[in-house]
Amino acid sequence: MDSNNEDFDAAQFDLNKFVEMINEILNQQDKNSRLLNQVLRENINFQNQVRQGMYNDLEDLRKQQRGEQFTPILKSLAAICVEYRTLLADETISQNTRRTLQLMFDEIEDILADYGAEIFNSKIGEPRRPLLTKIINTISTNDRVLHNTIAKSRRAGVVRNGRPLYREFVDVYVFDSTIETAPETDFANNE
Repeated sequence: MDSNNEDFDAAQFDLNKFVEMINEILNQQDKNSRLLNQVLRENINFQNQVRQGMYNDLEDLRKQQRGEQFTPILKSLAAICVEYRTLLADETISQNTRRTLQLMFDEIEDILADYGAEIFNSKIGEPRRPLLTKIINTISTNDRVLHNTIAKSRRAGVVRNGRPLYREFVDVYVFDSTIETAPETDFANNE
């Protein structure tokens, strides 16, 4: 019986070693699984960062290709050109100074044109373009057709690629139904 007991103890010992070994393998597998999940998460985060960086770089290159890096400078030039062009109408400056100013403004306009910017003035009666104009004054009218049309261009605007670099200042007509129509006179009867 001792031999059976010894065989049983040896088998029990081998079984305990086997269970211990399996538990160790399971623990190692669990640890490897956690490490793999962590590496995969880090890899996904890294890929997202690289994609975002590439997207930002691509957007920057697109802006450069469209010349948008010059927009702040062009806005400043547009402001100078539009705001100070009124100096040409000043009667107190000499003809020589006026000629020099005219050449300077022409040069600024050429620079703006080289980068696709255009100076514009709305014509009286044309519809107002909200993105490109700023209303300075409204003029009431009883004519529905004139509603939201240009009554006067006070200061030119500058536009580039459909976007304003410098908004035009305008007066617009606004329909007012309370204004009465002036009575028409028959000039034929008055003569």
